[in-house]
Amino acid sequence: MKGKQKTAAWIVRHRTWILIAILLLAVWSVTMISHTRINYDLNRYLSDDTMTKRAVAVMEAEFGSFEMGDPEASRDLQNRVGQEMPLVMGISVAIVLAVLLLTSHAWLEPAAILFTLGVSILINMGTNFIFRDVSFITFAVSAILQLALSIDYAIMLLHTFNGYRDGGMEAEDAMREALAECFMRIASSALTTIAGLLSLLFMSFTIGFDIGIVLSKGIVISMVCVFLLMPSVILLLAIPLRKTHHRPIRLGGEHLAAFIWKARKPLAILLLLAVAGGFVLNNMNEYSFSESATVRRHADGNGEAQTPETDETAPAAPRPETEREPSAAIALPANPLVLLIPAGDEDADYDAQRRLVAALREIRRDDGTPAVGEIVAMVTTGAEALKYYTVADAAEMTGMAPLLVQLFFSTNGFGESVRADRLLAAAENLPGDHPEISRMRELLKTAQQSFNGPHYARIIMGLNFGARDPRFNDHIDAIMAAVRAEYGDDFYVTGTPMSVYDISNAFRSDLLVVNLITLLAILAIVSLSFRAIRLPMLLVLVIEGAIWISMGISRIMGQPIFFISYLIVLSIQMGATIDYAILFSDQYRNLRREGKAPREALQTAMHRALPTILTSGSILVTAGYIIGQICTIYYIASIGALLARGALISVLLVLFLLPALLAIFDRHIIRQQKTEPDHC
Repeated sequence: MKGKQKTAAWIVRHRTWILIAILLLAVWSVTMISHTRINYDLNRYLSDDTMTKRAVAVMEAEFGSFEMGDPEASRDLQNRVGQEMPLVMGISVAIVLAVLLLTSHAWLEPAAILFTLGVSILINMGTNFIFRDVSFITFAVSAILQLALSIDYAIMLLHTFNGYRDGGMEAEDAMREALAECFMRIASSALTTIAGLLSLLFMSFTIGFDIGIVLSKGIVISMVCVFLLMPSVILLLAIPLRKTHHRPIRLGGEHLAAFIWKARKPLAILLLLAVAGGFVLNNMNEYSFSESATVRRHADGNGEAQTPETDETAPAAPRPETEREPSAAIALPANPLVLLIPAGDEDADYDAQRRLVAALREIRRDDGTPAVGEIVAMVTTGAEALKYYTVADAAEMTGMAPLLVQLFFSTNGFGESVRADRLLAAAENLPGDHPEISRMRELLKTAQQSFNGPHYARIIMGLNFGARDPRFNDHIDAIMAAVRAEYGDDFYVTGTPMSVYDISNAFRSDLLVVNLITLLAILAIVSLSFRAIRLPMLLVLVIEGAIWISMGISRIMGQPIFFISYLIVLSIQMGATIDYAILFSDQYRNLRREGKAPREALQTAMHRALPTILTSGSILVTAGYIIGQICTIYYIASIGALLARGALISVLLVLFLLPALLAIFDRHIIRQQKTEPDHC
């Protein structure tokens, strides 16, 4: 403890210089925010070994550069993020301020908390320039989530400081004691949150890395600002804080604890059944791998975020437009999938293409309709350039005398007939202007530049099924099987549907990795903190149960869960809300070890922990709810909606299930820890 007290004393002694240094850093950070690049192309987060990324590289080499999202959609996203996020943040801050005013001990306390965390948010945003770029999803949600996830650090320090002040200590002495007591408590809380966020770094779809690393950096910065900046702010406002002191709202924690004690067994059974049901339903969930640039609201004004009727999927499909010549631009069919197959200009090569086109048209959906619609290829759109022309055909097309055409054929060794592309190549030397030949030549030029690269030919097909089709992956597999039957493994596939296919195949492994790393890392951190294993396992079960119930509700409502939202909320909910369980169980354990009876320990622990849990929890729920309701960008709104629901259920289980389980298993938990040193 001496080391903690020395560090706390150093912080208090040098608080003025620390305040100046951090404020200068914040000012510099504000100037650097504009240097952070915002990325709106989610294709960049696909793994390099996916078919989509490999195919995009080949297509760029073969056909030139091309647009990856639609520029108009990208501009729409930028406008929406720019318009909506300040509104979301403004409303969130107003609600946070209201919650803090209700639960604070002085009217100026919310200002001290918001100032400290506001500075930490600015520093985090300003230091994002160290990355190549950050995704627009990260940019949109990081500030409000940083506020919601780290506000309990400030609340812990402030409440501890108030306790020492109420005990008669001078402000500086109270701050030294509060810092020394809270170092490990806040650090442990931050570590669990960071552990959950860092699990996102192991996703194969690296948007997880982007979000995880930025938010983890934000949590670290918030923790440092609470330790270094907040003492300066509180001591600077020490006199006004005492003058504006007021009684916080009574939350009735003792009455809630009394009810839980009386109903502990049936309550635990009921809630554990809900957890078991959530586990089953969660495993039955359907996941969405499509996303839309916007979310439409129903005209009835109910405000519920709705996914669009169409199967707009993302990452966006590459636009196969080459920059070699403007004339090489081709019209895309709806919901396009792009095939890259070995190129060749012999009849055998085009016959292979025709066989592939025929095979693709034979693929059927469950209702018997074709799975593949329009096919744009050299052998379809450019078929006229591959027709064979006799002497008579060529004479009719050019208006030349048949004898002259016969002589032309003989001179060029064409025999009785010749393919149009070869005829046109030889016709470069023909005298005079022939409109039909000019038209054919332009058609051939466009077709060759659109479909034939140096090594690979391109076929673009429109799909009659979207990502929500239950047999989506089966249909993509059937398409690739048809290509493989003709070309072996020497082919590539890209486009929006292939991106969805790649992501959906990686999702299960990503889910397992994120879940396991989150659970094991948090379990290890909590076990080290408590120096035990039984109680940490109980805490992890409670929060994991909250996740299962929350996600299971989506199954009951028949709502597919967007995969990115699931993984992000999974890590945030486990990493952040387990702090509530740690806080409550730590209070209960310490009271029991002081000799309090289980019932009395439960009531006192509830009285002490309830304000922090409700304050922090309500802010996290509110932040998520506001994001879900105001934001019209589907993937951002879905993160907010899931997080709000999950955080609410976590709070409820921590306040009802956890106390019941602690009371029921008191002998097993407390007996194991009687000889252990106190946990700060």
